[in-house]
Amino acid sequence: MINFLKSILVGILNILPGVSGSSFLIVLGLYDKCLLAISNLFKNPKKSITFLLPIATGIAIGTYLFSNIIFYFLNKYPTITSLVFIGLIFGTIPSLIQESTKKGFKDKYLILFFITFSIGTMLLFYKSNTTIYNIDINIKNYILLFATGTLIASSTIIPGISSTVLLSMIGMYGIYINAINTINITILFPIIMGFLVGGFLLSKIITKLLNKYYGYTYFAILGFTISTIPALIKTKLVLDQNLLIGLILAIIAFYLTKISLNIKKE
Repeated sequence: MINFLKSILVGILNILPGVSGSSFLIVLGLYDKCLLAISNLFKNPKKSITFLLPIATGIAIGTYLFSNIIFYFLNKYPTITSLVFIGLIFGTIPSLIQESTKKGFKDKYLILFFITFSIGTMLLFYKSNTTIYNIDINIKNYILLFATGTLIASSTIIPGISSTVLLSMIGMYGIYINAINTINITILFPIIMGFLVGGFLLSKIITKLLNKYYGYTYFAILGFTISTIPALIKTKLVLDQNLLIGLILAIIAFYLTKISLNIKKE
């Protein structure tokens, strides 16, 4: 039940422009466990499915139920909403640094950190295409929808990679959100299949990288995660009441994240 509730938050964060919900899988103590469960899906299907099902359900519910709410607040109160999520992201950074250095530290790790940070920042400032909401159903577009699912899986498996940015780059973000809101099974089915296949293959790759190159992999993840912050401050900040409220809520969000980390450690 606890994992289910945690995963709802991940689903909410995964639809935010420029934000990767998978960064919070690490904070919530679910990232390594999810990778292991997905990697062992065929070796130990019963155990893996029992663990993954409530998490997948929570992410789906969080994405569906809160998509309209989140976008309402982003449009109505962009400064406050953006600052709250900046607070949440800053709250994850100490945990990510601690996790990254758990098995030691090398100066070479910083090179990979700056590379992934630079790549993540450039992707976030790519001009989004979200105006297309429908797509014709044919073999070519089914392949595109399958690829869309794979890109969503990459943002779920690799912390710091934003699905909204990737989907906007190929003009599929509006179609994806519209399909969720209207529960268009014809469009959602190939996306789900792409998500499952892509998620399985990527989890295998990331698990091997963590086992063999733990420090390098986590510092790469850290670079991608911190690069999401500029996307949230693209909103023009004006010195007014909303900015003050946003800063207060950002501080609260930061400390709530820190408290959740302490609970997880205990």
